[in-house]
Amino acid sequence: MFARLLTLIIVQAVFWALLSGQFHNPVLIGTGIVCIVGVALLGLKMQILDEDTAPNVTWFRLLIYVPYLTKEILLANWDVLKRIWDPVMDIDPRMIRVPYKTRTAFGTTTYANSITLTPGTVTVEVDTAGKQMQIHALTQEAEDGLLTGEMERQVMKLEG
Repeated sequence: MFARLLTLIIVQAVFWALLSGQFHNPVLIGTGIVCIVGVALLGLKMQILDEDTAPNVTWFRLLIYVPYLTKEILLANWDVLKRIWDPVMDIDPRMIRVPYKTRTAFGTTTYANSITLTPGTVTVEVDTAGKQMQIHALTQEAEDGLLTGEMERQVMKLEG
């Protein structure tokens, strides 16, 4: 439980620092620290620091997944941009069902959100009972990319 609490505090601190940009004002830094620790302790008191709210993800695996996802987002953006500017507009929208094997709610949510963040695909529904997702794909190539399962494998590595 201590590891989850510490991880939550660190993640909140990094997020606060990135969004606020406050690195020199001691009053604002102190206020940020009080709020971060307060929220973490409140979560501990409410007993909601479980695998769903504070997953045990090693930073090393996250440092590998984020560049992978960034690369996929950039490649998909480029593909969609080319199709939009092409006078023929080579698109073939489709709804598909993609099975998934992620083990945790964190992994399933990360996979579904990664699909949606990648232009040309949107996760419409996640069926946890049937272990499949309904995806809207803009092209056959986007569908084929999902069906290879590479993104799912990367998310499963992130899960551990």
